[in-house]
Amino acid sequence: MRFASALTTKTDWAEAAEDLGRQIAAQLGPAKTELAVLFAHPKFVPQIDSLVESAQKAVGARHLIGCTGAGIIGIDQEVEQQPAISLLVGELPGVEIAPFHLTEKDLEESTGPNFWHFQLELEPDASPQFLLFVDPFTTHAVQLVDALTDAYPQAPIVGGLASGAQQAGENRLFLDGKVYDDGAVGVGLTGKIALRTVVSQGCRPIGEPLVVTRAEKNVVFELGGRPPMKILQEMLPQLPAKDRQLARSGLLFLGRVINEYQEEYGRGDFLIRNLIESDRESGALAVADLMRTGQTVQFQVRDGETADEDLRHLLQQEQRSLVGKPARAALLFTCLGRGEGMYGSAHHDIRAVQESLGPLPVAGFFCNGEIGPVGQRAFVHGFTTVLGLFTEPAA
Repeated sequence: MRFASALTTKTDWAEAAEDLGRQIAAQLGPAKTELAVLFAHPKFVPQIDSLVESAQKAVGARHLIGCTGAGIIGIDQEVEQQPAISLLVGELPGVEIAPFHLTEKDLEESTGPNFWHFQLELEPDASPQFLLFVDPFTTHAVQLVDALTDAYPQAPIVGGLASGAQQAGENRLFLDGKVYDDGAVGVGLTGKIALRTVVSQGCRPIGEPLVVTRAEKNVVFELGGRPPMKILQEMLPQLPAKDRQLARSGLLFLGRVINEYQEEYGRGDFLIRNLIESDRESGALAVADLMRTGQTVQFQVRDGETADEDLRHLLQQEQRSLVGKPARAALLFTCLGRGEGMYGSAHHDIRAVQESLGPLPVAGFFCNGEIGPVGQRAFVHGFTTVLGLFTEPAA
């Protein structure tokens, strides 16, 4: 299993494709490759068909998948303010690749797991691992990820929602020589490959864990028998000044515990969701997720410092786990709300990855939503960094 990555900031599509091919050839030579993953800035949309075709030919890839993104990540750079293209290419002996394009119509017609097994021509027994890219304007990404997770329990799914568009029809998805402006594209990987994941939601819990005692749809009316806003009003004055300021600056979130059987909860044990609005009269809170009675939750805060701590902590954990079976390459998906705007410096996440796990061939982009697992299920996240690591399978 061999990988190579390339990044170009050339603005002419033909020169960019040639540059990418030259960089890959310098690393892999004339090898025929099985998979190429390409991310391109929306500036290239007018010539995207030619660009994708030329890039695939230049690296001799049997399969190519990818999408457009408002910011592009490659090697050790995050290009946020100018057009760029990144590419990850893999020579994957013993790996089977099953490409698929799905639409909102597929979601509407779905009758359960067997429907998806037929559509993707993949059975759960094959233990597939998925890369998935979705156009958020034309496809309900949350429902799609839920459906695929139900169809393939415990299968790792990583990817992101295409970004850079202002309306439906402006994003582009790439798959095996075809370019789409709707739906989702993906590949299922089976055989001699393992896809490990790191999901850094960048938050830190504050206060104490609480049990939802009354909820309806996405509205929480009671936590531990009391209105959530009442709890917040009492909790905030007792917090350190920094956390208090973050909470009052709109950087307050709600974390839902994934594994209710744990006795203690810490970083990485929560699915983080935005708080949408509050009702002063009832003290209820609306959350960007469906909530139910009996769930354990905890308020969370996030800023650049907290996100940095969280990412580095998780990368260090992964580094220890990879002893003896190092990662061969990575795909990095980070939120449009992160990057230089959150950290105050450029290239933060990609360089943290390279410092902890590198040097690695890496490609990725800034997403309009990130896809990755927390616990045993994949979710669509916000303000999150998702890392997919390609390794040799366990013996």
